Amino acid sequence: MEELEKLRQKKLWQNNKIKEFYTELTEIVRKYIEGRFSINALEMTTDEIMESFKSIDISEDAKGKLRQMLVLADMVKFAKEQPVPTENEQSFNNALDYVQSTIIVIKEEEKADYKDQKS
Repeated sequence: MEELEKLRQKKLWQNNKIKEFYTELTEIVRKYIEGRFSINALEMTTDEIMESFKSIDISEDAKGKLRQMLVLADMVKFAKEQPVPTENEQSFNNALDYVQSTIIVIKEEEKADYKDQKS
């Protein structure tokens, strides 16, 4: 979440650095996927990433948001697509929503229990 917020504050796409924006956005999300789901997302294509999510229990909405962002990023990075500002904003928001909907939130009681178990 912190990395996404740093990216937002850079205002890359607003300053015509579209490819750089999508490169950073996808790297953040791919690293998150690796840490959260143990999927080697940095080394996979978009299709391979989406295929790996068939066996993981996350909502279709989250998968759809991830796919939209990754596919448009591929188009920008490899096919010189020039998305309109609303598409850039939607891609960022979809990445944010995806992370928020799949992140593991550890409650304070669980943290305390975990610390007690380690002691």
